[in-house]
Amino acid sequence: MNTRMNTRMNLRTNLRTNTRMNTRSPAILVTFAALALGAPACNPAVKTTTVTVDVIAPIILVEMTCPVSAEIVTDQDEAAYFDSYPVYCKGRDNARQFASLSSKQRARLASEQVLAQKGIANKTCPITGEPLNANAAALVYQGTAIGFASSADANQFRSLNADGKAKVIKQWKAAGDA
Repeated sequence: MNTRMNTRMNLRTNLRTNTRMNTRSPAILVTFAALALGAPACNPAVKTTTVTVDVIAPIILVEMTCPVSAEIVTDQDEAAYFDSYPVYCKGRDNARQFASLSSKQRARLASEQVLAQKGIANKTCPITGEPLNANAAALVYQGTAIGFASSADANQFRSLNADGKAKVIKQWKAAGDA
């Protein structure tokens, strides 16, 4: 019991001594005065840079077809992958065959399933008019995910002002490709 009391007394004494010494220091007094008067701290106020992310909801396909055999598949069938997107195939052999194709062929054949997973409903690029494949870049415009043939096309669209974007979309819809 005595050791506890001695420890407490020593702590109190140390705190009082340190407090007395610190309050006598002119630099600390100036700092306390500046803070009390509402002066800004050493670091200026940092603007918050909250990143906003547009969430693209995937399109739920009622009917998916195997990219190799064109048979109807479900998400319970074998899956091969294009980038990180599953591409469902009818049977393990078809999945292996799909995986063995070149990247260009897989991008073309997997477009139906992958574009739906990316939330892209259009089939052609609004900038170039090219048909979209699984490598299409998605961009949200007025709450709708629009697919572009490449990320360069998406960046070109992104760089347009509001009138330019509206003009491109209007021409694209008029052509019947939307």
